[in-house]
Amino acid sequence: MRRLLKGILYLLVMMALLIVFLPKINLYYAAEKMMAKQNIYISDEKLKDKGISFHIENASLLFEKLPLAQVEEIRLKPWILYSSIEIDTICVNDGFADFLPSEIDIIEVKYWIFNPLYLKLSGQSKESLFYGEVDLLKRIVRIHLRLDAASEKQYKSMLSKLTPEEGGYLYEYQF
Repeated sequence: MRRLLKGILYLLVMMALLIVFLPKINLYYAAEKMMAKQNIYISDEKLKDKGISFHIENASLLFEKLPLAQVEEIRLKPWILYSSIEIDTICVNDGFADFLPSEIDIIEVKYWIFNPLYLKLSGQSKESLFYGEVDLLKRIVRIHLRLDAASEKQYKSMLSKLTPEEGGYLYEYQF
């Protein structure tokens, strides 16, 4: 019994050390290179390694070198069994106002090792919310979007490209 407890304790300590000493900044730069292949760039950011999490503050998000949004904070929590990315307070530039809300409160991406083939997505703004998943095996993104009545009128051209469903709209993309 003591050997089992000692083994579990060693395993937990190893996992904690792995999380703390994981080269989070290097992983961020590798992810930045992957995003550049999709013409998505992050600039003017401040990087902070906080031990068990990694924060990116005051970042400018560019799409095809056009300013898309200002992001107040991005928090990455690369834990062993559960990892998440939380993006807080996104202010979308006026050029994209026909497609996106002007301010998005939060976007979350979650990954569980117990369900390794899926990423869970969720987010909300003042007038809308969405939730969905990314199927990594089939390479499909499914997002369910819920809007209030005023937003449905404002984004009518964008919503015409989405599939209507009960209570909202469905967006599917195969990558």
